[in-house]
Amino acid sequence: MSNSKERFINKRVLCISMEKEKLRQILTDQQKFYKKQEDLIERTIDLAYYLKGNEIIIVSGIRRCGKSSLLKLISKKIQTKKIFINFDDIRFVDFTVDNFQDIEDLIIEMVGTEKVTYFLDEIHNVDLWQKWVNNLYAKNIKVFVTGSNSTLLSSEIASYLTGRNKVIQLFPFSFKEYLHMKGMKNLTVQKLASSELARLYSLFMEYFTKGGFPLVIKNDDLELTRQYFDDILNKDVINRYKIKEVKELKDIILYLFTNIGSCNSYSTLKKISDIKSLSTIKNYIDYLQNVYLLYAIRRFDYSIKKQKISSLKTYAGDTSFLKTVAFNFSENKGKRLENVVFLQLKRQGHDIYYHHEKKECDFVIKEHVNIKEVIQVSLSLQNPITKTREVDGLLEAMKKYTLDKGLILTMEDEDIIQKGDKKIIIKPVWKWLLEHEHY
Repeated sequence: MSNSKERFINKRVLCISMEKEKLRQILTDQQKFYKKQEDLIERTIDLAYYLKGNEIIIVSGIRRCGKSSLLKLISKKIQTKKIFINFDDIRFVDFTVDNFQDIEDLIIEMVGTEKVTYFLDEIHNVDLWQKWVNNLYAKNIKVFVTGSNSTLLSSEIASYLTGRNKVIQLFPFSFKEYLHMKGMKNLTVQKLASSELARLYSLFMEYFTKGGFPLVIKNDDLELTRQYFDDILNKDVINRYKIKEVKELKDIILYLFTNIGSCNSYSTLKKISDIKSLSTIKNYIDYLQNVYLLYAIRRFDYSIKKQKISSLKTYAGDTSFLKTVAFNFSENKGKRLENVVFLQLKRQGHDIYYHHEKKECDFVIKEHVNIKEVIQVSLSLQNPITKTREVDGLLEAMKKYTLDKGLILTMEDEDIIQKGDKKIIIKPVWKWLLEHEHY
């Protein structure tokens, strides 16, 4: 063998060896980080359901909503050896498919051949992760993965993991979780004294403004959400999807955040952004939904075709964005309250639409093939014109979907209205949030 060829082979071996050494260092560093003691807030999720069985557990949600902390909470309930890997670490930039086997070899080196549970954070950052995780499942290894992109839940990935996975879609803190962070637990609203109710309402007003990002609440720093927004938009949308019309994309999202809960067609977005292609606009909305910056719902219709061509109503991935990102000449608290209700309905996994015929109703909840509930949201019903509009819209939806009961959520109003055989319950949002908590 020539000296030059030998040097080339030795160099390749040296590079591979260095790569594995680099992985060894990353894994060692990350185990120390994950073992650090922290005050973690329990989430209102039935973790027992996800701990049993050998299915792959996928935790998906917007960046900074607490997915890594949830992994730590889960790990405390597991008795086996545990390995944590955060693929959002910049040192994984050169990671290739060959390194998956290196990781498995290094884990055996670190913990031996004992049973190990894998916790894989931001797994969507590496290619072909689905096949690797599927291989781990085949080896009877319990795996928990997280990611900040809804493609984790896509049909393509589901085809790899069919029947082998359970999904937790995680959101920023709910109001009840927010209260837990503030030291208020096991509340029964009916048993609270008036001073305690006043405290509860005051905390809701804080939550209403700050939203549910854990670190924002902990540090009392609302401006962090602007940084979160910029990071998600730049890293997870503009860079990942190689967007060239950056200004136009930002115009669209600024418009949608400023007009939360309003109906908008792709044609409207085309006009305000100067993007010529409707399909490009549709793609951009999909990208923003993929990373949970916003959600879009459509008008309910028994015709799927009519549903698909109806205008979109959009909501922000956290209400704090409406304070730090949206451009408002005046605070639209009513729409922000609507966003709070929408996110809670999403937390509960509801299939959500809106109603719009002669009148409007904010939310139509479908369960299987039937409409289960209709909900209006209004800041206040003290104005008779507002009250008539909200009640009439709700009644139209109740009659349309043959429901005997409807709900209007407000900031403070509480009442029951009987209209013939139709009952309308009026309730403060903060009370409703505490009653409708579970994931």
